[in-house]
Amino acid sequence: MEAWGNFWQKGHSTTFGEYYADGYTKGYIADWWSTIVSQRQEKTLNILEVGCGNASLAPCLLDLNIKGTYTGVDAAQIQLSEAVQKRGNHDLALSLHSETGIETFQTTEQFDLIASVYGLEYSPLEQSLPLLKKLLAPNGQLTLLMHHAKSVITEMSVKALTEFDFDQMKKIVTYINDINDELNQCQGDLKALSKSPKAEAARESVNEFISSLMNQSTAERNPILVDFSQNVLAFFKKVRQPEQQRRDFIDGILPDFHASKERFTQMVNVARNDKQIETFKTQLIDAGFNNVKINPINNEGVPVAWNVHAN
Repeated sequence: MEAWGNFWQKGHSTTFGEYYADGYTKGYIADWWSTIVSQRQEKTLNILEVGCGNASLAPCLLDLNIKGTYTGVDAAQIQLSEAVQKRGNHDLALSLHSETGIETFQTTEQFDLIASVYGLEYSPLEQSLPLLKKLLAPNGQLTLLMHHAKSVITEMSVKALTEFDFDQMKKIVTYINDINDELNQCQGDLKALSKSPKAEAARESVNEFISSLMNQSTAERNPILVDFSQNVLAFFKKVRQPEQQRRDFIDGILPDFHASKERFTQMVNVARNDKQIETFKTQLIDAGFNNVKINPINNEGVPVAWNVHAN
C-alpha cells in the first residue's frame, strides 16, 4: 500500500486530509461512530479499527472519554496523528500495528467493536472476513462504512482521474529543476540567480503555466493542477533552504501525485453498487456473521457510504 503510506506519512488524520484534519470528530462519520459507541452497554470497550490510517476513529473515542483499548491495523506505514496525540485520555490504551494487513494480524484478544471507515474493502475479503469473525467477542459487533458506487466520493474520484496531466506536470518540474540547478551554481546567491538567463526563462515558463491556470474561472480550473501549482509555488518559499532539502522537496512532487492518482483509482475500484454489496453480504454470512444489515448512509440527501452492521 505504498500509495497510502505516502499519504499517511504526511500526518493526515483521515482519508479526507484537511477536510477532517482533527479526525472524525464532526460530520456524518462522527455522528455514525458516536451513535454506535454510545449504544454499547459495556463499562470498557475493546475496539479494533481495520484500515485505520493514522488512527482515524481514535480522536472521537478520546473526546467521548471511552475506557478500554483501541487497536488500529493498517497495511500501510502509519503513525498516531497529531489529532490523537494532542488529546489526553489515560483510560483508553492505544495500540497501532503498522504495515500489517488485517488478514495477517495476529492477537489473542477479542473485540467488542470491530470498525472500519472505507478501509476493509481494500483487504482480501476471503481471508480477512473469517479472521474478523474469530476476533469478534461473543456479543461483539462489526460495523463498517464502505465505498458506495453512486456516492459523491466515488463520483469525485472518477472525475479526479481525468485531471492528472503528467506530461505538463513533468515539464514544469523540469523548469523547477533548472532554477534549482542554477541556484546551486550560484551557491545559493539569489541576486546572482536573477542574472541567470536559464533560471529566468524557466521562472517565466512556470509563471505562464500558473497564470494560464488561475486566470480561468474557478469552475473551469483543473483542481489537480491547482494543487500541483501550490506545490510548485512552495518551492519558491524554499529557495533559502539548504541544497539537499530543496532537492528532496522537488524529488517528492511527482511521486506524490502519482500516489494520489493510485489512491483515487483504488477508491473507484472498491466502490460497490447494489449487486456487488449483495455479494459482500453473502461473503459476510459465509464467514459466519449473523444479523447482517446493509443500507446506504446519506449526507445532504445523497449516498456517501454503505452502512454495514453484523455480529
